[in-house]
Amino acid sequence: MRRGGAPFQGMRRALRRLDGLWVLSDAQVAPLTAFLGDGAPPVHYVRFGVDSEFFRHAPSPTRPLVVSVGGDRDRDPKTLLRAMATVRAARPDVEIVVQSTTDLDPPDGVIVVPYLTHAELRDLYASASVVAIATRPNLHVSGMTVGLEAMATGRPLVITRTPGMDDYFGGTTAARMVDVGDADALARETLAVLDDPASEALGDAARAHVEAGYTTTHLAGRIAEVISAR
Repeated sequence: MRRGGAPFQGMRRALRRLDGLWVLSDAQVAPLTAFLGDGAPPVHYVRFGVDSEFFRHAPSPTRPLVVSVGGDRDRDPKTLLRAMATVRAARPDVEIVVQSTTDLDPPDGVIVVPYLTHAELRDLYASASVVAIATRPNLHVSGMTVGLEAMATGRPLVITRTPGMDDYFGGTTAARMVDVGDADALARETLAVLDDPASEALGDAARAHVEAGYTTTHLAGRIAEVISAR
């Protein structure tokens, strides 16, 4: 579908009739504003938040487990599985569970499941030592929701740095970011978290980071500010 085609023009006309729009990444503001054109409604950046009561802080796990979750179009299963193969080679004792609909063959020792309920997902986070996410280049902070859910559970995070990701995971020791497509870095940082003797403190920092500004209560307040400012 061409960006200048009829479907996009119909979308543009519909969006221009709104009083305002909000997006989850500051990197989306300028492209969307340009797409809408002069005289369009304002585009607001509103940081997302997760349900920190449902994704509650869990005790540290008793066995090493790496978890990865998500299958939107901008996830990068090829880089992820390459990294997980390296992790397994270095630490054969580590279990790895990946929730994905990828048709790529997983490395030995990596379990791929196509679907998890929210309750199953919460329990999987609670069992994890670290959550690792690989994405392709994108502007909508792919992986951000999983990252915040995992951190709310008290789990350190290793994630691809794309535009806007620093707004969610910058400034905390509980999150490490790597370049797009860099499987070696993803594996290295994942192993570093697994080998960190202060992993429990990292989990506490992860939970504190979410509680400080990334819960659904914070999200509702930011949306209310946008509506009130009209």
